[in-house]
Amino acid sequence: MEEIIALVIILVTAFMFAPLGLGGGFLFVPTLYFILGWDLQLSIVCSLILVWFVSIGSRRAHDEGGYTVAGVGRKGRIVAIFGAIIGALAADQIIAEAGESIIKILAIILLILVIYRGIKKLIEEQQNDIHDEDISIQGALLYKYKLGCLAGGLSAGLIGIGGGVIFTMLNRIVLGLGPHKAAGTSYLIVMRVVPVAIVSHLLFNPSLIDEIAKFDTLTLALPLIVLVTAWAGAKTAIHMLPQDVLTYPYLIAVGISLLRYLMDLI
Repeated sequence: MEEIIALVIILVTAFMFAPLGLGGGFLFVPTLYFILGWDLQLSIVCSLILVWFVSIGSRRAHDEGGYTVAGVGRKGRIVAIFGAIIGALAADQIIAEAGESIIKILAIILLILVIYRGIKKLIEEQQNDIHDEDISIQGALLYKYKLGCLAGGLSAGLIGIGGGVIFTMLNRIVLGLGPHKAAGTSYLIVMRVVPVAIVSHLLFNPSLIDEIAKFDTLTLALPLIVLVTAWAGAKTAIHMLPQDVLTYPYLIAVGISLLRYLMDLI
């Protein structure tokens, strides 16, 4: 029964979150860890694998709709990749030395920050008519953007969320991109960052490879199913939902993940 519940959550997450610029890692990790009872670091790595396939499917759908800004995505990739490597190393050391609670606390802090900035952005957009044409990233704005991408990469390696939750909000808050373009551009970075985070975890803890090799055929095929599900979700939302509507389920999803981590700690 636990496997069926987990499968449903994973597929619904991929379908619903793909249009939001999210890989779903902040729900994948709790699903694998709390419902299936997997080790936390194994849950983080498998979450990253699922996030990668979500990003592939969703990026394809956003590309087809013209909702990616390639020039923006390229500016943040390198520092985000560096952050992913550092985050993976930190996760391995923190879990070994201090236990899993530190990772959960860091996840809670990150999610609270995202919710706060997301609500602040909504209020600003209700007061002002914000557009995303003629984006120019240079000087202090470029520095701020790269710093945010570094934080997104760190989160990918450290807590297995893929970084999309940060990259999307960064595109919205710092650059003023609309929800569809913010999501599509986020995936340009996630697709490069997540594989690096996965490989880093496997290099720092090779025993994870043996654990993944023990999975059955359906589990190993799940990422491909997730890819198709994410593509379908993003394609459906792009054609059927107004851009402004996407911000609300984004914040609700982050809130659900925050609540689950808080419940576990308490």
